[in-house]
Amino acid sequence: MQPRTKILIIDDSPDFQLFMQTMLTKENYAVLSSSDTLQATGRALRDKPALIILDLILPGGDGWMLLDRFKTNILTKHIPIVIVTGQTKPGLEEQSKTKGAAGFFHKPIEKEAFVSTITALLTAPPSIPM
Repeated sequence: MQPRTKILIIDDSPDFQLFMQTMLTKENYAVLSSSDTLQATGRALRDKPALIILDLILPGGDGWMLLDRFKTNILTKHIPIVIVTGQTKPGLEEQSKTKGAAGFFHKPIEKEAFVSTITALLTAPPSIPM
């Protein structure tokens, strides 16, 4: 039996973590979770997820700091990161893409579009840096 693809959820809301875990487990993904930036960094380095779902407001720092940390670390820079936030400030989607995020969703998410994006990111061939 092939091991399930690991997805790391970084969000401080237990309800959102449970919602994501339920939804993604039904899609046959192995779901890991973290609720703060320090724990999240350790999990990403230790567990090597295939994809990270990241909130922007977190204890111990913010999602922007974590996105920068992951995208500049040789061990994590290849992992696609999807921002999922309840923030509604204009320009967040553009800012997240500029900083290297592979996707962006506002809470509450639309499940079908979200799962479709996750599936596309996980089945896309890896990009080769120029």
